[in-house]
Amino acid sequence: MRVAANLNMLFQEAGGLLQRYEAAAAAGFKYVEVSLPYGEDAEKLKEVKERLNLEQVLINSPPGNWDEGERGLACLPEKRDEFRKSIDVAIRYAKALNCSRVHVMAGIAPDGDYLRVQSEKVFVENIAYAAERLADEGITCLLEPINPKTIPGYFLFSYDQALGYLQQIKQPNLKIQLDIFHAYQICGSLTKAVKDLFPEIGHVQVAQVPERHEPDSAGEVDYKDVFKWLLEEGYDGYIGAEYIPEKSTTAGLGWIDKFGLCM
Repeated sequence: MRVAANLNMLFQEAGGLLQRYEAAAAAGFKYVEVSLPYGEDAEKLKEVKERLNLEQVLINSPPGNWDEGERGLACLPEKRDEFRKSIDVAIRYAKALNCSRVHVMAGIAPDGDYLRVQSEKVFVENIAYAAERLADEGITCLLEPINPKTIPGYFLFSYDQALGYLQQIKQPNLKIQLDIFHAYQICGSLTKAVKDLFPEIGHVQVAQVPERHEPDSAGEVDYKDVFKWLLEEGYDGYIGAEYIPEKSTTAGLGWIDKFGLCM
């Protein structure tokens, strides 16, 4: 299995996003993912990525106003038009970067039962729209449940919920992004999560629980087992390294060889 460096989390010591592409390539990575690429011009990112011969495996769609607390737009009824424009932007960046996966963030649900019903309705409509638009471009649309400790109030907080939306929307390119850091805190049993979700998994990310450091750091998840289960199920996709390095990024990369993965 191939590891992709998440450049929003890793190589922060190198400077801005363009410098992190350089640092990832220098460290030996061939694959990268970027949650939030929108602070840089798409053509600049394309030039750096191509010059360094890196493969972009994932981006997120624009999450709204991050500084004001927005964590996605898909569940927000008043942001329907902005959401659709954000998918246009995501497609433009994905095409520039030759990236075939876009994670569409759900957003923080408004309080109240009535508003929750409205959020549910608009979320289904928005994700159906996004999945169809992305399918037209040959791009996989990913949904990622996020545990309530990391983002309180996040609309998409369970895998049963996510599977329900996949069954309701019925778009073949709509898949689940399995972040083991969140899955452990949501499900408890990772064996069951990996095996039950496997047919719908479109991307995997890793970090140790609870501190979100390297997979081989001290914590609650036995990643030797996690990678074994993924191999047994036949996973041949990428492993997104979306964690906070305990020290420097390069000092903590030993886990890749340790678990028999490649960069």
